[in-house]
Amino acid sequence: MRTPALVTLAAVALAGGAAGVGLGLAARGHPVAEPTRPPDAASTSVDGASPPLPTKPPLVAAPSPMPWTAPASIAYMVPGAISFPTAADGWVLGDACDAQQDCETGVARTSDGGATWTMVSSPVGPDPADYHPLDIEAASSDDAWVWGATAGGQGVFDATHDGGASWQPVDLNGAVVVDVNVDGGSAWAVTGCAQGGETPCPVTVLSSPVGGGPWAGLAPLPATVQGAPISNTTLGGPQLVRSGESAWLLNANQSQPGLVTTDDGGQTWVSLPLPCSEYAEMNLAASSPSDLMLACVDMGAWPAPQEVWASQDGGAEWVLRSREWSTLLASPLPDVGTIDNEGAPIGAVLVSSTTAWMVNDREDDLVTHDDGVTWAPGALPAEAGWNEGGGGEGLVFADALDGWTFNSAGLWATTDGGADWNYQPIIGPVPGW
Repeated sequence: MRTPALVTLAAVALAGGAAGVGLGLAARGHPVAEPTRPPDAASTSVDGASPPLPTKPPLVAAPSPMPWTAPASIAYMVPGAISFPTAADGWVLGDACDAQQDCETGVARTSDGGATWTMVSSPVGPDPADYHPLDIEAASSDDAWVWGATAGGQGVFDATHDGGASWQPVDLNGAVVVDVNVDGGSAWAVTGCAQGGETPCPVTVLSSPVGGGPWAGLAPLPATVQGAPISNTTLGGPQLVRSGESAWLLNANQSQPGLVTTDDGGQTWVSLPLPCSEYAEMNLAASSPSDLMLACVDMGAWPAPQEVWASQDGGAEWVLRSREWSTLLASPLPDVGTIDNEGAPIGAVLVSSTTAWMVNDREDDLVTHDDGVTWAPGALPAEAGWNEGGGGEGLVFADALDGWTFNSAGLWATTDGGADWNYQPIIGPVPGW
């Protein structure tokens, strides 16, 4: 899902039933029509304004209705979360299914950039219905972490340091892990609240060497990023973004959102201003200790009013770069671009100080090459069966050229910075592809 060092992908689950970046495992037990191959990428954008859309359906039938039936043999995999620590090494967590569409929770790994994949062991039980969407973060071909929650709201946090041959549960004194980020030889875990749990509960950041070892708490966090999870998520709490010794913790899950930063590896934290409106959902990305991008969306109306802000000083000051056409009645502002987006941002990736990608619910992935002033649909195929719209669920770049995006139809890869994308079957192609 998220990548270390140069590029960071931050994810937030949206209100109103939108899928979260890197967290959206296929819907359970609802058979749907078999997807069909979409038109060429040039015709994939949604034209004109449209009324509110229904909840996005899955593209394939995932696990069978209860009682759960084990797959006979794995024929294909529906990705739910991805992590590529390098251009060669990648991990996918999702639903591993047989030809009869009986599925189990599975993990696959690649060492050649996604050309071929191998199933490894899974850290959790096989029945996908036992879990809310899980996430994965990897540091190498050997080291990876999986976290999330059971259907009953109990936290899940497991680690492997042998390439997925085995997984070990990690107990952080009973705390629930809500985010993990790897950079500079260390893995950081954010603990927070599970929905329905203790409210309020402390939000903390802990660190461990990527190769394994004890988890040590970093400096206490300011009160501005403490708070209960939002009401429609199983896991709440802040999202963590890192770049070298710098890191940012964004808590957008309360009526008074907060943003804090450290530039000394978590020894001290200070609060930063947030330009988004109150109650906005936010996605934060960084490409360096100084260059940040923040995508804001006010859920409720559709199209959802949204803005993109940028900072060149680590978040001390923010500049409005663009906004969706209906925001503030589309009043023109000098040097502020327009986002032609019928969807809503659910994630952002900042590849450099000028190039960024936006992952959208109900719309194509968008890309900018001028620090967020202008946006264009990425050269990606439309999601099959979804109104010729992109509907990406996750996006990650290992470096400026090598990236991957996914939805429930599968995984696509680029080796030229997003100019071209190619479908990459995981074990086998999702039916219809």
